[in-house]
Amino acid sequence: MRDAIAQPAEVDLGQVLIALFAGFAILVLWTRAQPFASLSDYGVIDDPTQSNSLRRNLTVLIPGLAVLLVWRGGTTRQLWGAISPGLVAIFGWFALTSLVSASPGLALNRLALAGAVIGIALCLPLLFKRAETFVTTLGAATSIAIALCFSGVLFIPDLAIHSLRDTVEQGSAGDWRGIFRHKNDSAPMAIHFSFIGLLLLRLGRPARGGAIVTGALVLLFMSGGKSAALLLIPALTGAALIVRSRHPAVIATLAVGGTALVTVGSVAFPALAVITNHLPDPTFTGRADIWQLALDAAERRPLTGYGYNVFWDTGVIYAVAGSNDTAARVSHAHNGFLDVAISAGLPGLILVLFWAGIAPLQHIVAIKRRTLDHAEQALLEFFVRGWLFTLLISSLEAVLFNRGDSIWFTGLLSIVCLRLWSRSDLAR
Repeated sequence: MRDAIAQPAEVDLGQVLIALFAGFAILVLWTRAQPFASLSDYGVIDDPTQSNSLRRNLTVLIPGLAVLLVWRGGTTRQLWGAISPGLVAIFGWFALTSLVSASPGLALNRLALAGAVIGIALCLPLLFKRAETFVTTLGAATSIAIALCFSGVLFIPDLAIHSLRDTVEQGSAGDWRGIFRHKNDSAPMAIHFSFIGLLLLRLGRPARGGAIVTGALVLLFMSGGKSAALLLIPALTGAALIVRSRHPAVIATLAVGGTALVTVGSVAFPALAVITNHLPDPTFTGRADIWQLALDAAERRPLTGYGYNVFWDTGVIYAVAGSNDTAARVSHAHNGFLDVAISAGLPGLILVLFWAGIAPLQHIVAIKRRTLDHAEQALLEFFVRGWLFTLLISSLEAVLFNRGDSIWFTGLLSIVCLRLWSRSDLAR
């Protein structure tokens, strides 16, 4: 985004084509190139180590085309500047730990996908001459995604609503998932959608913004995703305070740290469990056993972990858990911080926390040094909401640095935009 939000200008055909490409890329990543996937066929989920050919091809095509467009647009220097030393260190360490894992090929393949997704997020904002066009593209992609979710519920409910015919988690029957694979994807994405609608409302687009917020809240309610719903107000309040406070780090630490302590902290620290036992279930449908297993696994390999995203579905898990342990049957730790520690050990977790947690705070402070107009203030608060919610939901879902996860990608866009903005003329 090279210029601040401005009033709509003369139509630029090149920017229209770029917006179409960016919107397509966003929708592909939100749906993982497989909208309305059937959950009643064991073949779809029988081997989680495999990926469909369409997704593999798009994983190569989209970032390749995005980089080409960045080069054609003359923003290659900004792209290189967006690749921080911290990000390079993360991929270097994750690659090293994957090489010494039990499944190096699979771990490196998944790490390459994570790199492709981050590459797309780094490129997309640089394709637009004006932030207004970028926001319009996000709004259009969100409108399409919400429309597809409702259309799926109306016309192909078996593929858009959890049912008793699902091969796993029949207890979610009746909950909407729309174009996503699970209600735990659709609910957090509904939160991200609502943020985009709120941004459009603040930018003077009440019809589209109001429609998006309404549709997003309906999706959130019908998905039955209480974890995400309970974090909506903290994310909105925390972002507003961070943008307006002289000490944003304090607000962010209290919000993210407090959520982590109330959730996985209730399992890790027995003294804290005494307090949380008097609160509504902080594990949200009994994640305590899963978190305990993940903590045990991370403790066994605190330096290198088990390789990038291979612990839960390659049999490695049974070196820690017994064959009859029901917690071993899940596909992730339901906690992004724990999954990073399992993948790359404590050093990997520290690197990711610095890049995704501390560095964005520095970018926010740099942006706030400039006197922002109303539109820029709204845009900053939108990015802070997306970033903060991603960290908050990571205490309940395996979101943080998770390959092509839709929730991670959407939060990743906020992280990237904060860095790009802080390094641009907008934040002088």
